[in-house]
Amino acid sequence: MNKYLLGENEFDKFYDLYLYSFNRQDSSQRKRVFKERYDHSLSYGIMNGSKLGSGLFSIPFEVNFHGVDYKMNGIGDVMSAPEFGGQGGAGKLMNEALFDMYKNHVTLSYLAPFSFGYYRRFGFEQVFDHTQVEIKSESLLRIKNAEHGHVERISIKGIPDELKKMYLDHNDLGGVNRSKWWWDHMLDKHSDYQAALAYDDDDVLIGYLIYYNQDQTFYIHEWINLNPLSRQLLAKFVIKHQSIFSKFVYESPNPDFKSDILDDPYTTNLTVTPYMMARIVNLEDFLQRYPIQVNSLEKIYFRVKDTLEWNDHTWALEINDGKVKLSDADGEGADLELTIQTLTKAMFGYRNLNSLADYGAVKGDLSKINSLSKVFVSERPQLIDYF
Repeated sequence: MNKYLLGENEFDKFYDLYLYSFNRQDSSQRKRVFKERYDHSLSYGIMNGSKLGSGLFSIPFEVNFHGVDYKMNGIGDVMSAPEFGGQGGAGKLMNEALFDMYKNHVTLSYLAPFSFGYYRRFGFEQVFDHTQVEIKSESLLRIKNAEHGHVERISIKGIPDELKKMYLDHNDLGGVNRSKWWWDHMLDKHSDYQAALAYDDDDVLIGYLIYYNQDQTFYIHEWINLNPLSRQLLAKFVIKHQSIFSKFVYESPNPDFKSDILDDPYTTNLTVTPYMMARIVNLEDFLQRYPIQVNSLEKIYFRVKDTLEWNDHTWALEINDGKVKLSDADGEGADLELTIQTLTKAMFGYRNLNSLADYGAVKGDLSKINSLSKVFVSERPQLIDYF
């Protein structure tokens, strides 16, 4: 048993440190939601006398990456008491969590950074962006009423299983495969949210949006459409709130928001913002089961620099008839060299190896870099969830 893992008896200490570290006010609802997360996580901590000095969550998830399911642990609530700060407690817990992930056959890890530089020290890299779309009420599109289908408005607590299935069916760019406990946790945490469901004439669900309001702003948290009809129905539903709210905001997980579909893009404020980071914990497993984009590849030797010793190797990769052959090739001359962070960006489709080489992040044979670049997906990843 890891000496830094906390048990049921340490919950109150962990919760108290959380409230202080993030300047949160205690409430029965907040404590209940936090306890749900604690009960489903690996909770790490270092004591400072009778109090908890540092702590973090390592939350077990599964993600769908282009049709391949990988275990992923989300790191959350990394914190240290001010009197315990500067002693490397949080860093020690991070390394312990990563080591345990590897032992437990976890392939990936995600987190929301308070500092990109800090987490890059542990091998994480920026791969998820969001696009925030902000439109004033008077600038909303004019949309005709749909001749078919209808919209049903419900409380977030009443979302049907078919909505949850729709999310899973359209989550294949690295997003979380939401388990029952995670759905329950989100619905409890966001109990003031609402949902709008779009149905066709046969009462088949064809789209949904989850939204909430704050002051004079209508916020769209999540929006999925199966076809143009659902998009028309739900967009019209949003517009019908025009007389109630002065501003409408949609934070999309797609960084490539298509402003050209708007009547007048100048009326919309579009902002692409960094969202979350990712880390390849087990490179061998990630590559062995990776959704490769080529059917064949002549053997390439590439050197990966990483703080995790099991990733820090020269690797030999070849692909024959769509089958990946990967092996440790330490001692062989490398065709190219890169860090785990650079490789993470390339393998997640955030930026291709050729572009990274242009910026000096990959060194080596340009033809080999180009060949390896073609192996990786090119569509950028998307993540809605936050932890």
